[in-house]
Amino acid sequence: MEMVIEDMVTVGKDAVVASRKPKPQKWLLCPQRAEEIKALCKVSGAQHLLFASPYVLAYFAAIALQFATDTLWANLLLSATLGHLLYCLFVLHHDCMHRTAFQNDRFNRMMGRFYALTFTMTFTTNRETHARHHAHVADPDRDPDEYYFAAGLKDIWLRIWRYYEWYTRISLTKYGTRVRWTVLAEQMTNVAVWLLVHAVLISQGLGVKVLFIFWLPIAFVALVINPITRGYEHAPITLYPPNDPRRRDMSKNAITVNNPVLGWLCANITFHVEHHSTPRCPFYNLQKLHRLFQEERMQYLVAPFPLYRVWKGKKMLQGMTSNADSTYDPALAGPGEQALEVAAV
Repeated sequence: MEMVIEDMVTVGKDAVVASRKPKPQKWLLCPQRAEEIKALCKVSGAQHLLFASPYVLAYFAAIALQFATDTLWANLLLSATLGHLLYCLFVLHHDCMHRTAFQNDRFNRMMGRFYALTFTMTFTTNRETHARHHAHVADPDRDPDEYYFAAGLKDIWLRIWRYYEWYTRISLTKYGTRVRWTVLAEQMTNVAVWLLVHAVLISQGLGVKVLFIFWLPIAFVALVINPITRGYEHAPITLYPPNDPRRRDMSKNAITVNNPVLGWLCANITFHVEHHSTPRCPFYNLQKLHRLFQEERMQYLVAPFPLYRVWKGKKMLQGMTSNADSTYDPALAGPGEQALEVAAV
């Protein structure tokens, strides 16, 4: 399923457009199961709200518990839990970005902005940058995420610490006047809401609770969870030379973490290859899409848990290609060399 920017956004006439020809992408396709995949991509607002409700309710429950306890270790544990739930709310907002939450995009924008309010980033910033990431993975002129992976494996984590600032700066300077003013309006709304929360809590003598429900969760998701998850999802890109076609090959540039329990704990964004191959698939169907791909014995990078084999450095991808010989390493093989398929058990 080829992804183009216009699938998600309308590019403004005054947006900065790269002059060089786009780098070709190699998509992960499964045409023999096209009808089943199409069914998995059916958008249902009711299903989105149903599957999203546990994460939303857990977020507000964790905030309520913060007010109910003054035990430091419990407050810190709840802050870490809130940080993880912010990550899940980001994934729900991510479905709204892709227009896979609701059929009516007005509701996608409304709910996307509600989710984004919790982590104080703007829906429009993320939709605009993410559209370009999907359409042009690892294209240095077009993919905003390329910055994170351009320097090498060891530098990913520190570079992703700039995520908030990097994406916001790009959306304010490169995507045109309409995007700039929309981002500013959304961000001023986010700041106003949280300033009001701060003012009310401080006036009630609960200023320390702001630390536990806002600042520590934001720090945890930005400095710990985001670098681990986003960094690992596309870490293979750092192992290929510049301009190597494997950097833009979906079977070699992203990793799926095939752990069903962790998947639901992270709103299934850990099934990242499936998401990139079929960005119209709602988050609650990504595990079904993974099982379909495995029934077809498709070959792409799969790990049992985040950061799996990252300590191996340049050899981290050996044996990670599903349905392939355990000695195959896409980073050490030649750009055109394919993995041998292993016999079905």
